[in-house]
Amino acid sequence: MYIPGIKSRFDSEKIIEDLMKIERLPKDRAENNISRIETERGYWQEVGTRTKTLADSARLLFSYQNPFNDRTVSSSDESIITAIASRDSIEQDTSFTVKQIAQADRFLSSPLEENYNVEGGVYTFSVGNDEISFDFKGGTLRDFADALNRRGRDKVQASLIAVKSGTRSLLIESKVTGEENRLGFAGDALTLGVMTGMLERTDDGSGEPAFRPLNAVSTAKDAIISMEGIEIQRSTNEIDDIVPGLTITVKGTSDRPVRLRTETDTESIKDAIITMVGNYNRLMAEINVLTRNDEKIVEELNYLTKDEKDDYKKRLGSFSGDSTLTQIRSSLVRIVNTPLQNSDNSDISLLAQIGIGTDIRRAGGADASRLRGYLEIDEKALDAAISSNLPAVKNLFGFDSTGDLIADTGVAYSIDALAKPYTDSTGIFTQKTNNINTRIDQERRRIETLDRQLAAKELVLKRQYGQMESAYNRMEQMSSSFDRFQQQNSNY
Repeated sequence: MYIPGIKSRFDSEKIIEDLMKIERLPKDRAENNISRIETERGYWQEVGTRTKTLADSARLLFSYQNPFNDRTVSSSDESIITAIASRDSIEQDTSFTVKQIAQADRFLSSPLEENYNVEGGVYTFSVGNDEISFDFKGGTLRDFADALNRRGRDKVQASLIAVKSGTRSLLIESKVTGEENRLGFAGDALTLGVMTGMLERTDDGSGEPAFRPLNAVSTAKDAIISMEGIEIQRSTNEIDDIVPGLTITVKGTSDRPVRLRTETDTESIKDAIITMVGNYNRLMAEINVLTRNDEKIVEELNYLTKDEKDDYKKRLGSFSGDSTLTQIRSSLVRIVNTPLQNSDNSDISLLAQIGIGTDIRRAGGADASRLRGYLEIDEKALDAAISSNLPAVKNLFGFDSTGDLIADTGVAYSIDALAKPYTDSTGIFTQKTNNINTRIDQERRRIETLDRQLAAKELVLKRQYGQMESAYNRMEQMSSSFDRFQQQNSNY
């Protein structure tokens, strides 16, 4: 019998523990192997993520949503008129004079006591041809305003205004601008309007009762603007049918023309290019760190935080000699340094011609970091290229050589094409992580087997040492009995 916690004559528990440490070495190696493999899997996943991010930013430069067709609109007076442009708009200058902005009817009652009671009834309002009618059981001004807002259908809205201390004025307003969308009252709504001093009866000469607002905050009007001498009238301040591709917003009136200038959004183009270059450099840094064991590589990455640098130093040389990463790196370097061959006779065929290259600034002599494949940007040169030769810059990143309106060559196109076999759901990176997952599963099954074997081995050792302790105790007992027998015999 083996009794844990009971110190034996031979310290069997310690002996068994030491023996089991040796027996557990294969399991320890398997657990360490899993940890190492899981770390490798994380590195591959990081490379995959960075490759996909680079491909996405490259695809943006030649896809249908590319920024080369984005437009921006500037106004000479944004307090009067502004606009947004669609991708279909053209570069142009247009002048507008705003004579009147579109408004909606907004009628205010006289100041009413805060406890003013609105009688129950059927309240009917209209906005243009739309009618809003509802039953009200009676209640306070607040109750009435809430009831109207619940049923207003984005056509009519009510609110309470504290015009004088201790009183409230009821504001009822149309939510739709334009002369044809006048706010109307009928039934009990008309009675309420008269009783609260919002409306008054007038004589229109027809014999029919007519009413007009006493306190009109604003009245229904159309927007009236003049474009190049042509007067245009619309019921709304959001106008999208005057200049193709422009949605104009009228905000105020002015006696002087306000100019709207539609231009290519060069800032979004530049930002998209810089983003792609940044993603390119982050992937290149990841590959350099994983394939080389040189701390200088990490120290050169000035944009990293201290924690990021420490993490990168742990990764140094983890995939040294890996052909997959070496191939990606060499392919990327080739893409960004190979002249583009297209049929548009463009005078721009290299990134270096628009201020992007591995040693574009040529300052301070040779720099080892410039030999690692990173790209630099000369922003002045890039700005100049975008400003002076935008079509050629666009074609440099993505060019349709077959006339089917789909890019099939260019720097960005080539980067995206390079990434696809690696980042697809069944691509190379997925295969690598799947293989690692298989190895991890194998190691875990091996650990489960080793656990069973270790448990059995420990049980055998405990049994064996228990038997040894028991045998030794019996021998001691026999020896004591023999000694007593000899003593007894020597007395005779």
